[in-house]
Amino acid sequence: MLLPILLAAALVLLGVLYLQQQLRNKSLQQLLDAAVEEKHDIQLAHHRLLERQEILQTQFAEDKQQVQRQFEITAQQLLQRVSGNLLEQNQLKLVNVLQPLSEKIESFRGAMQQSLLAETSQRAALRTELQQLLQLNQTLTREANNLTNALKADTKKQGNWGEMILERVLEASGLEKNVHYQVQDSRRDENGRQYRPDVILQLPEHRQLVIDSKVSLKAYEGYCSAPSEEEKQTFLRSHLQSVKNHIDELSHKNYSVLYDNSTDFVLLFVPIEPAYTLAVMQEDDLYDYAFRKRIVMVSVPALLATLRIINSMWKLEQQNRNATEIVRQGTALYDKFVGFAEDLRLVGTQMHKSQEAFDNALAKLSTGKGNLMARAQHMQKLGLNSKKELPKELLDKSELTTPED
Repeated sequence: MLLPILLAAALVLLGVLYLQQQLRNKSLQQLLDAAVEEKHDIQLAHHRLLERQEILQTQFAEDKQQVQRQFEITAQQLLQRVSGNLLEQNQLKLVNVLQPLSEKIESFRGAMQQSLLAETSQRAALRTELQQLLQLNQTLTREANNLTNALKADTKKQGNWGEMILERVLEASGLEKNVHYQVQDSRRDENGRQYRPDVILQLPEHRQLVIDSKVSLKAYEGYCSAPSEEEKQTFLRSHLQSVKNHIDELSHKNYSVLYDNSTDFVLLFVPIEPAYTLAVMQEDDLYDYAFRKRIVMVSVPALLATLRIINSMWKLEQQNRNATEIVRQGTALYDKFVGFAEDLRLVGTQMHKSQEAFDNALAKLSTGKGNLMARAQHMQKLGLNSKKELPKELLDKSELTTPED
């Protein structure tokens, strides 16, 4: 009698173990599908960033060529117009005038080359960072699973560990601490209540995004270790309620009062990937529930992808600033060139007036009735005692008429 009973118990135990293994396989498959989908989203974001960079590079190259062509045409026309009127004695002055202009042109060319080199370097760095994304996610997930047992009994340690994971993700994204984000920024509202969000993320155009990390292991660990399906469902409901409690708690913190330029939503970071996946897969409208309360739930891969995009936004912002500076320098260069052209025109006018004055003086000296050369020559013939003679070139061109009395 005892043997059949033992065999039946063994069969039941084997069936339970088989069901548990099937559930684990299903969970792993779901996690794998989620990872593939997130990888596809990351690749799509990467593709869009590359397209944006190519458009900016093409536009920058076209603007550069247009400025160079316009400058060459203007310079050639101007130099052709004034080259025939410049005298040999003014060449040194012209070199001194052109030297600052040449330095401005070299500075402008250097700025454009630096911008192109920086853009190329950033594209290569982006490819490397995207390749490291999945590897880092796998590492963080593995570490999270290893620490679950050590942290599940201490709520304070759970919170500290979640904040540590959040900081590691921020560091891996390429953002700089105290430049692009601040940690544990403490502020008080008008009623004196203190708020201390885990991270304040700085965005372009002086916007802020609040990130809070929430770790809830007790119900999730109970779900994973429950011996029966009934107990699993009980722990699962507790786990979902714990996540909703975090969402409700975070929604009651009005960060927009503390940060004038904060976004309309807050990121709720769940560092344990399996716990996050279990919650969103078991309750389809959990995302909508959070979003209606202006909360966006993110796991490690989703947060990394978001931070990488923000980092790329900052790089584009810096490139736009460089482009603005290039435009400013180009405008200053053009204004300087216009001023130089006007100065050359004035130099030509003054040279023309000087030539007219010289011709008038020469006419009074050597041409016309009673000119000075004729009078001087006549006085010499009258017997002036001087060993000096008038220049032969002037005498040849002079009208040596008899001076009037």
